[in-house]
Amino acid sequence: MPVIWQALNSPQPRDYGNVHATPQPPPTNAAPAQPTNHNAMSHPALISVDWGTSTLRGSLLATDGTIIARSAEGPGVQPKPADGFEPVLAELTAAWRKDYGPLPVIMSGMIGSRQGWHEIPYLACPVTVSDLATHLHTIDSAPIGRIHIVPGLVLAPSGQPPEVMRGEETQILGALAADPALPGASARMFVLPGTHSKWVWTADGTIVKFATYMTGEIFAALRYHTILGRLMPDGPSMFDRSAFDRGVVAGAADGPPGALLNRVFATRTLGLFDAIAPHGLESYLSGVLIGAELAAATGIDKHRAITIIGNSQLSQSYHTAARLLRIDARLASPDCAARGHFAIAQNAGLLKATPP
Repeated sequence: MPVIWQALNSPQPRDYGNVHATPQPPPTNAAPAQPTNHNAMSHPALISVDWGTSTLRGSLLATDGTIIARSAEGPGVQPKPADGFEPVLAELTAAWRKDYGPLPVIMSGMIGSRQGWHEIPYLACPVTVSDLATHLHTIDSAPIGRIHIVPGLVLAPSGQPPEVMRGEETQILGALAADPALPGASARMFVLPGTHSKWVWTADGTIVKFATYMTGEIFAALRYHTILGRLMPDGPSMFDRSAFDRGVVAGAADGPPGALLNRVFATRTLGLFDAIAPHGLESYLSGVLIGAELAAATGIDKHRAITIIGNSQLSQSYHTAARLLRIDARLASPDCAARGHFAIAQNAGLLKATPP
């Protein structure tokens, strides 16, 4: 049984998503879910909610884990809704609750952080799906019913700073559940690209360790708040594959500690001397940072396959960069968060019984 750790949080930045695109503000209102027709074999059993820093996504799941319906995207936990989180979730799930009656709700992500609805203590690695199911935090809501929040994870090696994550643990378990070949493997490596990329190592279905790389946030800071962005054109971003590949190779090259600080400055000099066109400089900078992350995170595991979890263009960029560096990489099946919620809810005995 893992030790429960209380969070030592600081405010989290929003998820910038695709580092090749100009960050956009999150939507201001959650669109209610729409009723969906389903066949007799797909009885609604669970509402899955992935509630991160910048985005809220809901799914209605059947007793067999099938996704029956999806909500439109809603606002993340930052900024905090003026009336709190309960009204947002109530609106998001209203149509499903009206059509199917009370259903258990399971949530993961930053909604369980200090900035979210309720701060849930972290669980210490190693962690299994059973551990997460045992330590679900329950909230009883008058308009919604019973809500369960998945705890995040902490890794605190002796003498080293702790690592934390919220939401990614559910996606990892969903990826394992989606691919029958994964749970039985002795060891697997995953990456979840984003503002703070998470690298996660599993063994026989257990999350054993993970590491964080601030790649997305560093990109945004360099792009929008340093001299590197001054030669980059305003307006919608354009992905330049040639410049991106050049950056990946440069970022992943061997070098002394601190070499990355020199390599990112080349974004400016290559622009000054017209070695890369202005529209390609953003892609070059992105490539340098992603290449450096891939080289550092894979380390001695360069010959181990990695699974990339995410549905955005950013995940495709990581896949492209990994292939360029001859790292065996695959994209995970979609809907990992919902699959993870189903696995945890099933283990916890939360699923609504199938009607006769």
